[in-house]
Amino acid sequence: MSIKLPSLPHPFSFAIHPNLATGNSTPYLDSELYDKNPFEQATRAYADHFELYQDDHQRERLANIHCSWLGSMMYPVGSDELLQIGIDFCMWAFAYDDEYCDEGPISSDPEKFIQASAEIWRQFESPEHELSKDRYALAARDLRIRLDKFAKPEQTARFVESMRIYMMAEMWKAINPTPSVNDYVSMRVTGGGAWSFPTLGHVIANVDISQRDYEDRRVRALFEMLAHLMAWETEPHAYLKEMTRGSNYKEHNLIRVLMREHKCTFEAAIDEYLDMRLRLLGLFLRLKEDVEKDASEGVKAYIESVVHYYVGATVWSQNTRRYKSLSGNTDDNAFVGGQLTERQPLAIFNNTKSIEINAVRWWWHYDPLNAKR
Repeated sequence: MSIKLPSLPHPFSFAIHPNLATGNSTPYLDSELYDKNPFEQATRAYADHFELYQDDHQRERLANIHCSWLGSMMYPVGSDELLQIGIDFCMWAFAYDDEYCDEGPISSDPEKFIQASAEIWRQFESPEHELSKDRYALAARDLRIRLDKFAKPEQTARFVESMRIYMMAEMWKAINPTPSVNDYVSMRVTGGGAWSFPTLGHVIANVDISQRDYEDRRVRALFEMLAHLMAWETEPHAYLKEMTRGSNYKEHNLIRVLMREHKCTFEAAIDEYLDMRLRLLGLFLRLKEDVEKDASEGVKAYIESVVHYYVGATVWSQNTRRYKSLSGNTDDNAFVGGQLTERQPLAIFNNTKSIEINAVRWWWHYDPLNAKR
């Protein structure tokens, strides 16, 4: 079985961390290059140390994600120590997502799942002592200890906050298996690490952005837009895997939710998603230009870190065995197409209509076009 997906125009440049740039002209397409990379070997050892899998088959799946490949594209700027934390967080998040959220025994037991996720949340907030025997809590504690060593306190605090959001969203998902489109849009960007991964980007790049600028509503809107877009971009690619391997009573995929709520076909839901992404990109580019007219270097670097995250994670999602096969271990072409195009001219992204979903309508409050009306 295979699904056909359209190409995805975008206006951004691709980057990869120099320590993972292999000399190959397309290092973002050849995951096997990373099998023996020291960063990859370290993250597999991290998974082994904390046993972030329920069996050898899942261990193989995690290896085939090639987290060093993903991390190097999401986080192309940063020290080796912080990059390794980013790569290890990729391993942690995918292992937690598979075993606890979607496929393991705990994924079908909301009470146990919420208890475990609360323990992870609290352990990550308070790393000084072991508060839990849960494998994922202890592995999260290890990440926090290393962040405290290599990142600034305010940067770490932002990532800790993002992890609270992550765990709370997963708890919400556990008791709401068939959300509305509005609820799902909020769930998707806050769950699955979709808020945490881009937050970690500015930590790894060691971006100095003041708390005032970090909390600026226009800057937050720019962050949310690309965090949402990256999450949406994975949904068509992950569709078959999630519908086949996951807990099928859970409809936690944007395409599936659109199909149910709008009583439409897969193809019609894809068309709606494509329209949503063009509206979002149009607003993002208008607002980014407006914000950067008088922005500090910290704000510009922060926005750049979110762009790097979006492009790197999207390229990975379109090429990884995690989504290309139902097993997660082969290149079976569960989908064809769906790739990012070459960088497109800004003039293509001129859709000025807002997305009529309450969870995201607030972004258009800051549309520069509003000031000209």
